Amino acid sequence: MNKYIIISVVMLLCVFVGKAQNRNTPASTTSKTASAEKKEATYTYPLFNGLVVGVDLYNPVAKLFGQKYSNYEASLELDLHNRFFPIWEIGIGSAKSTPEDMNFTYRGKAALYNRIGMNYNIKYNNKTLDGVYAGIRYGFSTFNYDITDIRLESSYWDPENPVIGEITGQHSRAQWIEALVGIRVKLYKGLMMGWTVRYKWKLNVKNNFQSTPWFIPGYGTSNNPVSFTYSIYYRIPFSGKKSSKEK
Repeated sequence: MNKYIIISVVMLLCVFVGKAQNRNTPASTTSKTASAEKKEATYTYPLFNGLVVGVDLYNPVAKLFGQKYSNYEASLELDLHNRFFPIWEIGIGSAKSTPEDMNFTYRGKAALYNRIGMNYNIKYNNKTLDGVYAGIRYGFSTFNYDITDIRLESSYWDPENPVIGEITGQHSRAQWIEALVGIRVKLYKGLMMGWTVRYKWKLNVKNNFQSTPWFIPGYGTSNNPVSFTYSIYYRIPFSGKKSSKEK
């Protein structure tokens, strides 16, 4: 008798578990679907939201007002959700300086430099494309420079006619890291403007036997780790409309 009761109970439990699973499966699927939709809805803008092309205006203007070096650069960014911006910055840098308290002229020949990195937009779900950014860059450049008009004065030989020397054909390379913060605001349609403040750390600079580089293309003067950019940007959208999903 006990044996038949146990078998009956087991059969009833099996039927109950089967029905419970049938009831839970649609609910579980619905829950997962709702969770996925909620995850998708966290971004106002689509994944591939456009390309952003920029040109720095700060350094050319600073050069006109007496800066002893120049960096002319452009940038290209991929806009992902208006949040992440992988970026490539490319430019040409050169320098010419005769320090007042020194006896030489430094001539940095025009050389190419590159920076690659990422910008992160803190206000990525704004209704407008304005943003507040933090970013990081890795920069590198290979360049040549000369040191000319080196005055070697000697009271013993001829103080009125100093010897003029030069060190030419100096070759160097450099790598560095930059951390930055900045803002970007919309001016009209796809046209934007923005600025950044950057702090830099040199990773590696090749010094020469007779000299060390005073200017590094893309970095600036070797003794100043702070720099600024003020740029004009144009955003090229991948689609004409913003995503309908809201946060």
